[in-house]
Amino acid sequence: MKKAILSFSIIAALALSACGAPAAQPTISPEDSEVATVIQAPSETAPVKTARQDGERFQSVILLEGMEETVNYEHIVNPTLGFEMDYDYESLIRQSGAGFERFVSIYDDPAAPENYLDVSFDTGSAELTADAISARLSDVYDTSIEEFTLDGAGRFLRIEASVLKGTDRMADQLQAVYVIPAPDGCRVATAHYAIEAAEGFGHRFAAMMNTLTVLERNVDTTLSDELALSAIRSYCLSANPDLEEIVNAGEYPVYWEIASSDAGQIVVLYRSYTGALLRYYIDRMTGETYVTEFVPGITSEEQRTEESFNVWDYFG
Repeated sequence: MKKAILSFSIIAALALSACGAPAAQPTISPEDSEVATVIQAPSETAPVKTARQDGERFQSVILLEGMEETVNYEHIVNPTLGFEMDYDYESLIRQSGAGFERFVSIYDDPAAPENYLDVSFDTGSAELTADAISARLSDVYDTSIEEFTLDGAGRFLRIEASVLKGTDRMADQLQAVYVIPAPDGCRVATAHYAIEAAEGFGHRFAAMMNTLTVLERNVDTTLSDELALSAIRSYCLSANPDLEEIVNAGEYPVYWEIASSDAGQIVVLYRSYTGALLRYYIDRMTGETYVTEFVPGITSEEQRTEESFNVWDYFG
């Protein structure tokens, strides 16, 4: 893992690189120097929490495409996901889910956006989470991981995914992933933007991320049986877009039920329309889940699959 401790004002310059491999030493252009005066360069001290209230609106100034722009921000506090930050409510539509916050360009189709920022949490360490995300992205991109600091959150790992794997060509769609350490794991924010919007939305998202502060998550981390059942159902429906229609049609028997439950583990049984029986073994405290499959008449016993995930990403 390549890491370099750099100030946040350099991030925009790296994100906006138009083509080819990055320079060995990042430089700060006069434009970036202006950004540094508008968006304060981070200190090496511990993050400072803001005093703003949830829903409070105010104005700030950022630099976009070489020009100062007054931005109308709204402060949000999400104790469930464990963060607070400011977002540009005039340029972005806020979408909230059980396991994420999403900020989508007002110019995009909300169901299939090109320019948006996702914020969620992960129970793994920042280093392991960053490695896992980088490995997944490396199927498409040449990725790099570097260490930076944010004004609000302090140290974080940034994954750059902009160059198509094995080429010197920039991808049409770019990603920048922020993995921020937290006492209970990490917070993960992914900025998605089209290459032509890099200097606009790419910079806008970077400015928003500089306002993020990590909070202690205010949730009951012990899963109930009902919540686990709901989360597995949501997981299955999200994995197969046609499943809900199949369930509603009632032509094939499909159901979810609690197979077993104790103080440490919940097992949810899913009977697929194919006849396969899938069991989801869920750690009641962490939400970490692995899957086994048994097909009557074909397999002699249930067999563990390569599938694993965290049910906290699917509850609600």
